[in-house]
Amino acid sequence: MKRGFWSGRKVALSLSCAVMAIAVPGQAQQSTEDEETRDARGMGTIVVTAERRATNLQETPLSIIAITNEMVEAKGIEDLQDMARFTPNLSITPARGAGNNNASFVIRGIAGGGGSTGERGVGLYIDGIYMPRTSGAVLRMLDIERVEVLRGPQGTLFGRNSTGGAIRVFSQQPTDDFEGYGKLTLGTMGRFDLVGMLNVPVSDTLSVRMQGAYLSQDGFVTRGTESLGENSDSIGRFQARFEPSDRFRATLGLSYSASRSNGAAHVMTEFDMRPGIEGVIQGNYADWVNDAFKLAGQAPLAALNDSRIVTGDPFRATSLCLIDDFHPDYDRACNQFSNDNFFQADLNMSYDLSDTLTVTSVTGYSDLAHTGLTDFQMLGTERRTDNVSSQVFYQELQLNAELFGGLLDLVTGGSYFWEDAIASNENLTRRGTSAYPANPGNPPNGDAGLFRTAVSDVGQVVNSYGLFASGTLHPFEGFNLTGGVRRAWDKKHYFQERFRASDFNPVINSVALNSIVVEKTADFSAWDWRGTADYRITDDIMIYGTVSKAYKAGTFSYTVLATASGADQSVGLNPIPNEKVINYEAGLRMELFDGVVRLNPTIFRMDFTNRQAAVQVACGQGPLASISPGSPQCPVGFLIQTTNQGDVKIEGVEIDGQLAFSRNLVLDGSFAAFKPTLINPPAGTVNLFPDAPSPTFNVGLTWMEDIAAGAFTFNASYAWLGKMETHPSTGTDSSYTLPSYGLLNARVQLALEDYPLTFTLYSNNLLNETYAVYAQRFGGGFWDAGSGVGPAAPPRSALSEVRGRPREVGLSLRYDF
Repeated sequence: MKRGFWSGRKVALSLSCAVMAIAVPGQAQQSTEDEETRDARGMGTIVVTAERRATNLQETPLSIIAITNEMVEAKGIEDLQDMARFTPNLSITPARGAGNNNASFVIRGIAGGGGSTGERGVGLYIDGIYMPRTSGAVLRMLDIERVEVLRGPQGTLFGRNSTGGAIRVFSQQPTDDFEGYGKLTLGTMGRFDLVGMLNVPVSDTLSVRMQGAYLSQDGFVTRGTESLGENSDSIGRFQARFEPSDRFRATLGLSYSASRSNGAAHVMTEFDMRPGIEGVIQGNYADWVNDAFKLAGQAPLAALNDSRIVTGDPFRATSLCLIDDFHPDYDRACNQFSNDNFFQADLNMSYDLSDTLTVTSVTGYSDLAHTGLTDFQMLGTERRTDNVSSQVFYQELQLNAELFGGLLDLVTGGSYFWEDAIASNENLTRRGTSAYPANPGNPPNGDAGLFRTAVSDVGQVVNSYGLFASGTLHPFEGFNLTGGVRRAWDKKHYFQERFRASDFNPVINSVALNSIVVEKTADFSAWDWRGTADYRITDDIMIYGTVSKAYKAGTFSYTVLATASGADQSVGLNPIPNEKVINYEAGLRMELFDGVVRLNPTIFRMDFTNRQAAVQVACGQGPLASISPGSPQCPVGFLIQTTNQGDVKIEGVEIDGQLAFSRNLVLDGSFAAFKPTLINPPAGTVNLFPDAPSPTFNVGLTWMEDIAAGAFTFNASYAWLGKMETHPSTGTDSSYTLPSYGLLNARVQLALEDYPLTFTLYSNNLLNETYAVYAQRFGGGFWDAGSGVGPAAPPRSALSEVRGRPREVGLSLRYDF
């Protein structure tokens, strides 16, 4: 018996339309009429909602990329980090030290965030709810309708912290059909995924959709008894859609996810202690590891790339552990982890007051509990916690109006955001008795024990309000003027409690204290705006130019002193002001040769001022003048603080395109590059950091064919990422440029004609490329005095790379009903 819904022709057509959507920016919602009339070319109308209203992509004057659920399957995209490889000028990478525990989001070189108080420069929205902190299963691409990536400042319509752009994730919503599926995926490295979905139309006005998933995979980098890169996710979602009339619509979403992993796959690739440690210097981490080797009866530490630290195997990490005792053999005490529990509830309602007037409400609450444990230097000498909890409430009201007979489209409204976030963390380190530069200690070159340091609670409570309005005027056929403005207010209450520990001994007026609390409340405000003109040169070619401004809320960064009261320190605690980005952008949106070619080039320049960046701040001077270098509070001579790093000019280009050879064969591709120029940067800062790879490009080929058994589809996608800086300095003992790399993914799919079964054979990283997604170099401050003179010359350093996954091969079986 033939299956009407599951005919191979319709499956091939739906995938064809999905390919159009990823190759060019936008939400893939092709109308049936357009699909029929353009079937011969494989092109369809693409509708986007980036303007807070439905518009045709080719008539939307923004730089947008959208990825549909079909393209997630076709290109082997499993999470937002995978998606970034296929979205030029978007980068999502592990963070320095914390790895994947705190991923860095970057669009057009603008990033930020981290911990409980950092602010991202890229706004992330899950089903309309703003999410300030992200980790774990939240990043998974599962049962999505689409993901929209808006490149460039989006402050007018999307508000705070979208100076680089915004990412909007939309889950699949209930339909009017009774349907469901079960999907099983098995693959190399212990891949086991089980996903199920059930959609039920309860009545003519109510439909619900339920989904559950368990996703797991083994690690791929060996470290002692661990296999780094191992992860598992348990995900549950419930959605309800209620439409009691043709004027009112409401959707309710509830989601929960639990993510477990054992840390980023760090591998030490350089350990350069020349001119040496043994017989050259005493003290600091390298010498303490050297002393542990000798006490265990092993050879002293080699000056360059000791094989016990740099294994030479790209998938075998250093297997040392000193946390349990002063013996270098590995122990479970050095195991890492990253655990996340996330819950979100969201309610979206809209009511048509008339045929030209609609009011919309978006309400949401989310709760993220993240716990992590990392080894910053990957030598088994420390256990550094990375714990963050965040509760968010978000409310937005929006009014869409079509005025004066269609002459003006207006969007106006307001938003409220509240967050209560806290990070309770500490470090546990093993040290030796020796001290730099020549003191063997007492007992000589022995175990000094465990030191509990940096014990603190850091958090903030944020209340943010915004009012916005944006209008598009259509004065004559083919020409549009868009103007918008937003006024935003932020109130932040920041607090930091530093507890007594090995590196912090608070004594005020001869009275020993258990802790010192520093806190401050500050108000921030900003105007964001946008002005755009677009003109349709022909029916198939549009040109546009836009100028826009967005802000990122100001923040705090402070190191509590042990010698002054919390009240006195709070008085002198001043916030870092708002970041500001002004974007100048122009582009073309073209459909050529009767829809055979779709090409969308964009050029931009962004003026980035009051840049917030985490950098090394030397102790004993400037804001850390009261903390002596080499003291317990500053053992390596500097502390990492977020500071105002001046201004940057960023210039770049983005090109998205597609070529439909026929309805069965489609080529898609994207390219992007940007160049930052620092203007009057502080001493020691020469790179935009966190940085992103540039240039980047991707290309994909999809072939669809109806065969006797059903609908056959083949997809091959190649993504290439350019070099990336990993530190704000250059030519120093901490700087490193991550090499470029390219990845090829391939999929072969067969949707049976007579049975509701779909088989997919996949391979990610088909060419088995060995590559690093991030790297960090630790300079002389960890191995000597960090001064670069005397016995600390030349500066010693170590390089650790976060390894990407090797080739994966697997098979998926999906049963639909």
